[in-house]
Amino acid sequence: MLQIKKELCLGCGLCASNCPQQAISMLSGQAEIYGNRCRECHICVKVCPQGAIIERAPISINELQNTVASLKQKTEVLIKRIEKLKQPKHDLGILVTNNPIRSDVENLS
Repeated sequence: MLQIKKELCLGCGLCASNCPQQAISMLSGQAEIYGNRCRECHICVKVCPQGAIIERAPISINELQNTVASLKQKTEVLIKRIEKLKQPKHDLGILVTNNPIRSDVENLS
C-alpha cells in the first residue's frame, strides 16, 4: 500500500501526471492516492523528487512483537560482545591495549 507523507509533499503533481492508473489526484496542493485504483507500479515513488511517497506494509501485532523480541536479543548479544572487547587482554603476562592511538605493549611481570 502506497502512502503520501504530507509533510514532504510539495504539491508539484509529478506523481499524478505520471500515474498510468490515474490513481493520484492533487487536492488542496497535496497528492492523494486512491487505493482502489492504485496497482502499486511504483512509478510515482520513482518520480517524486521529495521521496514523499512510501510503501506502507501492514504487519500483525504478533509479527511485530516477534521482530522486537528478536532485535532485543541481538542487541543484548552485541552489547556483551562489545563489553568483552573493552576488557584488557592478558596473554602470557603481557597486557595488550586495544587503544588504536596507543599501540604499545606493557610488560606486567
